[in-house]
Amino acid sequence: MTEKTKSLIAFVFMLAAMILFAVWSAQPVESEATFTFRTNPPKAPKITYSESHNAPLEVAKVFGRASGCQDADPELIEDVARLSRRAGLEPKIAAALIAVESGCNPLAISNRGAVGLTQVRPVVWKDKYDFSRTNLLNSEENMQVGFEILAELIQQYGTYEGVRRYQGLGIGCETCDGQYTEKIFRLAGRK
Repeated sequence: MTEKTKSLIAFVFMLAAMILFAVWSAQPVESEATFTFRTNPPKAPKITYSESHNAPLEVAKVFGRASGCQDADPELIEDVARLSRRAGLEPKIAAALIAVESGCNPLAISNRGAVGLTQVRPVVWKDKYDFSRTNLLNSEENMQVGFEILAELIQQYGTYEGVRRYQGLGIGCETCDGQYTEKIFRLAGRK
């Protein structure tokens, strides 16, 4: 059996597990936050039953198309779906952000000091978040901070420009971001 076949089989089982979990779960499990935000996150849009139950499947589809994310843990998929909806983000955009930023590696640290799944740079956001209480190597805390930042940027600038500003490169230079925004939109299945 080839590696490609093994990966495809693993992906199909992961999708099946996510669908079963979504069908059988009555209430999403909310964990207690172990940190405080200095501002209130944007209000999440009202989400219908079908959207909330399709969110993990949408996240799994994005991860299935992304290099490094095909073997994503079902718990990560569920967390991305839940936390992105809580922040008011499309789960597909949130999943694509994680895929492009860290390749689903919760321990990723860039040469510029960006940390975790959403590659938050503490030096940039230290005035807004208390990183002595927020562990960016904790996947859930990292996603909460990264998704809040992205949601605020999208609320302020619109989806395309908000995603572009999340990276920080390319501001004032349309071609300096290495097609970052297009990569995220392509993975999310948006044009």
